[in-house]
Amino acid sequence: FTVFRLFNTNVREDRLTDSWTPSNTDAKYPQLDQSDTFSGAFSSFYVEDGSYVRLRNVQLGYNFPPSILERIGLTGMRVFVQGQNLLTFTGYSNIDPSLPTISEDRATGNVADQAAGIDRGTYPTNRIVSFGLNASF
Repeated sequence: FTVFRLFNTNVREDRLTDSWTPSNTDAKYPQLDQSDTFSGAFSSFYVEDGSYVRLRNVQLGYNFPPSILERIGLTGMRVFVQGQNLLTFTGYSNIDPSLPTISEDRATGNVADQAAGIDRGTYPTNRIVSFGLNASF
């Protein structure tokens, strides 16, 4: 979906540099055509391996020993850092191999595109880092 776009939006750099021209006949993409109405159709051109491995959730924490906590009037204290979607290993060439849920009509909860395996260039899965402190009195 991000390869053949109308030219009033951003396009991939290699779409501009690796398209067919008379001097570049061994190009990856067909000739650029701003009025193209056919390249948006479903095609085997778009099929690629979407497998991936993702570090989805990890948390590191430290529980302070009671001997330290007694001095400051606490019965328990824990500090932690948590990360979500920190790393993704894939050969997939587009934005996010997990295909975030989106539909033609942008209806919430519709998984039609994801079920069909269609990547429409939706916003990728967020990377989140959180810090926390749990204390007991």
